[in-house]
Amino acid sequence: MPGTDLRLEELNTYTGACPAPKDFAKHWKQVKEQIGALASSVSMDKLEMETEELEYYIITVKTWDGCLLKAKYICPSKPGLHPTVIQFHDYPQSSRSWLHLSRYGAIGYAVLAPDCRGQGGMSECGEAGKGPTACGPLFHGLDGEVEDLYLHRLYEDALLWTEVAKGLKKTDGVHMAVYGEGQGGALAIACAALYPEVEKCASQYPMLCDYKRIWEKDFSEGPYMGLFYYFKWQDPMHEKEQEIFDKLAYVDAKNFAPLLRNKVLIGIGLQDVNTPPSSQFALANGIACDNRCCVYPNHGHELNNFFENEHLNFLIDQQAAFSVRSVLGLEQSYVSA
Repeated sequence: MPGTDLRLEELNTYTGACPAPKDFAKHWKQVKEQIGALASSVSMDKLEMETEELEYYIITVKTWDGCLLKAKYICPSKPGLHPTVIQFHDYPQSSRSWLHLSRYGAIGYAVLAPDCRGQGGMSECGEAGKGPTACGPLFHGLDGEVEDLYLHRLYEDALLWTEVAKGLKKTDGVHMAVYGEGQGGALAIACAALYPEVEKCASQYPMLCDYKRIWEKDFSEGPYMGLFYYFKWQDPMHEKEQEIFDKLAYVDAKNFAPLLRNKVLIGIGLQDVNTPPSSQFALANGIACDNRCCVYPNHGHELNNFFENEHLNFLIDQQAAFSVRSVLGLEQSYVSA
């Protein structure tokens, strides 16, 4: 099939080019414990923009490295607790518009939409790690420790926003959800994996998965260009290749997949030219909890109204019962759209 880097039957069983580090779960459990204390340093600025049904805020939180992160927050005006979704954006964008985010209010949800550090939104970049910054921040820090990676801090920030969401006075802690596209899809997976209280996780064309596979498939344009130029300019003989991919394994979204214990919805377009579909299947095939994977043969890394409808059904519990394994097979969901 055009646009597919493996045949469908191969995608169904593909689990990735590099194994997870043995201490992966322990590493991120420790990071999560350290992050928790930061969520108390939160400020909320209410906007004059308001409707009878919704209130609008800018939330600011300070990270351990002094970076000021900001997020849009919209909650129902009526008192009481409300289900809350955290929506993470794609790379290198920003949180969606107030108009777009207001749609969650129509189904009774509050929404927290963070801006990732150093990208297109309101958040600052923060402390810089070691290494070049060509082609944007995504692969910055490759010459330092794992914790110095920009990607590591990106995941840390996502965990911090989950802590913030839990602490908001209108959040119904029993009904929390996470959603993301591309980069945001990876962050949503990580948050759901480390916070079992997150009830639902939806991830559309998740990025930041299976870096070795991405390298092997020569996805050197777009978001992964920084990795290509790192080797070209900093390690032309690839003497540090194993070291680099060992570091990236700690920030590989597919390695969070076995830790998921939530309800999970995945959307993959087989025409994706930003990140290979096989890398996304490496994540999807690693999920052992209740999950559903919608595969779109004619869609790429783009707005997909069909998946948007799936996400709506997912949030309002009108989706059919989830099966334990539903990623591409005879009894699995194959959406032709």
